[in-house]
Amino acid sequence: MRFLFGCLRSFPFLSVLYVIIVGCSLNIGGHPLLPAFFLIPVFYWLVYRPDWLPLWSLCCIGIFYDSLLGNELGVSSLLLMLSAYFGQYLRPLLNPYHFPLIWGGFILYSLGYIILYGCLVSGGLSLLVSWMYGIVLYPLMAWGLSYLHLWLQANV
Repeated sequence: MRFLFGCLRSFPFLSVLYVIIVGCSLNIGGHPLLPAFFLIPVFYWLVYRPDWLPLWSLCCIGIFYDSLLGNELGVSSLLLMLSAYFGQYLRPLLNPYHFPLIWGGFILYSLGYIILYGCLVSGGLSLLVSWMYGIVLYPLMAWGLSYLHLWLQANV
């Protein structure tokens, strides 16, 4: 039974990997959805259940993302782990029942990530467009993740 609960707790990690895999092939208007697209589930789980997305999983996600896109290994891992570190101090300020505040938090979180990512990996206009896609798609993806979150809480 413990094994089953452990498998269910890996769903947040698997949801981020799924978004990365799906997002690699998606382009809108010639601009890629990544990296801002995979930040949506990362931010969601860091706000609502940071214990279900520990640092080791963020490191694995970053290495998987870097290897899939051909970036220097470890850049995304470092940025994700730094964001989790700063997120633990910002999390008490966010009210999970006030969606516009959470959305604004995601806008600032993703902007900081995109700026640092752009400095380290050398991005251009496509990073800015990816960030705008992430802002627009956040409510839709957060809605789906909230259903997964409620289902996991009921079963774990």
